[in-house]
Amino acid sequence: MSSSGNDANPGTQNAPWQSLARVKAAIEAGEVGRGDAVLLRRGDVFPGSLQMPAVKGATGVFTLASYGDGALPQINGYKVSSDAWMLHSPQVWKLNLRPGSGQFSGNTDGASTNVGFLKAGGVIRGWKRWSLAELAQDWDFYSDDTFIYVKLDASPGAGVEIAVKQEGLRPASNTATSGMHVVGHGGHGVRTYGIQDAAISDCLIEEIGGSRLKDTTRYGNGVEVWIGCSNVLVQGNTIRQTYDTATTMQGNIEGPRVAWTDCRFVGNTIENCNQSFEIWSHGTPAAGTGHIRCAFTDNQCRDAGYSWAADIRPDQAGMGTHLLTYDVQLPCDVEIARNQFIGAKDNFVRSSGSGRQIPAGIRIHGNTIALASGQKIAYQNPETIEQLDAWRSRTGNSQS
Repeated sequence: MSSSGNDANPGTQNAPWQSLARVKAAIEAGEVGRGDAVLLRRGDVFPGSLQMPAVKGATGVFTLASYGDGALPQINGYKVSSDAWMLHSPQVWKLNLRPGSGQFSGNTDGASTNVGFLKAGGVIRGWKRWSLAELAQDWDFYSDDTFIYVKLDASPGAGVEIAVKQEGLRPASNTATSGMHVVGHGGHGVRTYGIQDAAISDCLIEEIGGSRLKDTTRYGNGVEVWIGCSNVLVQGNTIRQTYDTATTMQGNIEGPRVAWTDCRFVGNTIENCNQSFEIWSHGTPAAGTGHIRCAFTDNQCRDAGYSWAADIRPDQAGMGTHLLTYDVQLPCDVEIARNQFIGAKDNFVRSSGSGRQIPAGIRIHGNTIALASGQKIAYQNPETIEQLDAWRSRTGNSQS
């Protein structure tokens, strides 16, 4: 594939396709399937997102990777403003974000107008408001079913990058994705949902999240592995600047989707996300439910709690943390080992539930933990980093 290609081409390197929509259509039609590869040219930008349908074929994996030299190919979700902003009211400018409006470039097919954040002059602007009346300071924004509204003395002008609600990449079963730059999506960067046998490796995933999920709740993770997945490997990626957590295994029991089995996060670099790794689960515990043989190992995690969204989240107490175990109801069999957890806004770990203790079955050992002097190891626990040994002894995380 090439940004200078044509979707009417046969899809060879000499006559490549152009769009992510063409890749989706080809998978859906069985033009490509297990054992095949689609390669995106390095240095090119591919607007939109890729939600893979089920991959056809009896054996092998479908590969999404890159070719050529230069920067990783971008799966880029930004809608990029033209200079068509209209004055809606004093110091409030609006732009039509609907497909076909002609008022933006980039992700022109993206249907969503649910804005997660803006990026202007290289600076992320994240103050999403819930009504026009709440627009109070420069770069506050509000979006409805058609427009984005921005508070500013002068027109925001051309080139404002606007992230809207969508997942950048949703892999299917029996796939291997590598070497992608997933950027500018107001939902999740990568999400796996009810799939088996998939790998996401050597990708750069950044500038993610902030769109409205429901009511006034905002969301957006770097890589989310939802309940019902098995044999999912997330390895060697760089994940940074997310609204929520860099990596997570979460979900509530949904029919046959009752567990995460053999899901692993290995050797990733995580920087400036609000949390580095999260576990949460809802449902009634039973045999075969929960996290089974899962792991978070050999990752480099730095500066938790310092993402673009750190100061605008409504839930800030202790949330700038490397490990978040949130409302865990299902059994855990998770190893957290040989990671480096360096620097955090608040603490090393935040756990909900009785006593704010890490749930049983999460085995933490062999990690490096480095916090600023006086910082708490665990949210609402008494020990500071200088009392790490005492925390280990009291909690049973004796090798952490």
